[in-house]
Amino acid sequence: MDPGYRDRAASLADVAAVVRLLRAHELADHGRVTADWNEIVPFVWRNPGFHDAEDGRIVERDAVPVAFAGVFREDDAGVEPLGSWVASPPADRRGGALPFLVDWLIARAREQGAHSLRHLVYRNDMAHRKIVLQRGFRRVRSSWTMHREIDTDEPTEGPPNGIRFVTLAEHPDELGLYRADQEAFADHFGFAPETFDVWRQRRFDADDDRSRWLLALEGDQIVGFLRQVTGGEVAQVAALGTRARWRGRGIGTALLRRTFAEMARGGHHEVTLWVDAENETGAVGLYERVGMRAIVVDDTYQLELA
Repeated sequence: MDPGYRDRAASLADVAAVVRLLRAHELADHGRVTADWNEIVPFVWRNPGFHDAEDGRIVERDAVPVAFAGVFREDDAGVEPLGSWVASPPADRRGGALPFLVDWLIARAREQGAHSLRHLVYRNDMAHRKIVLQRGFRRVRSSWTMHREIDTDEPTEGPPNGIRFVTLAEHPDELGLYRADQEAFADHFGFAPETFDVWRQRRFDADDDRSRWLLALEGDQIVGFLRQVTGGEVAQVAALGTRARWRGRGIGTALLRRTFAEMARGGHHEVTLWVDAENETGAVGLYERVGMRAIVVDDTYQLELA
């Protein structure tokens, strides 16, 4: 890197700076903010496979953070594969922070014995894309940010026959929700199983608001769920899943329509979510049927290390 720039280990004290960098990077590429980074960054840093001092790196200029990189374990063994991302707004790239951090991520993944490393690149960030391609990464997946405007006249529909909707606050079955979550996402790209204790810690230790979770019950069994995030610049569906046996009954559609109406009543005018563009459970079609459209496309690249 150029003189005047220095790198150091990340720490919990950097969370606010990383949120700022991610927001600025997204605004530069997407032209808008699509998620609540104040929610996402602490969630990622609670991942037991991420240790800030060893797995996170900050680049500073004049003692101000201008870029961040993190590498994250995606499986219990920590080797197959690791995930990574860089927050590097284009306005502060003159010092060479971006290639430096990509090389640091590769070296850190090798130190951990990873067989492969995945890395997120925003679709319009050609400089970032060029750097990862030069290092041998290849594109393996694309993800969409889907969007829909909402208003107070949102149509709602009741749950399908035999299903009832409650919040997790009303039906505090965390173990049942954990089992539904692990089953619903088991076939998704990049899914990594979690133990119940880890799953619970990441979702509830920093945010105890069980009303964010809307559950679909058959009897007392959780067969579907939706988690909403409404504290940021845009309302977001953070998680939506239906257990395999109950798919095709309209549970996901009803959960979404009910949530859209609640968000609109709360004063929100739009909603987003992230989805794997090649999802094999029919998620993209579901979101399109409720009026959502892709507004951003980003890519995941993978580098074989072994």
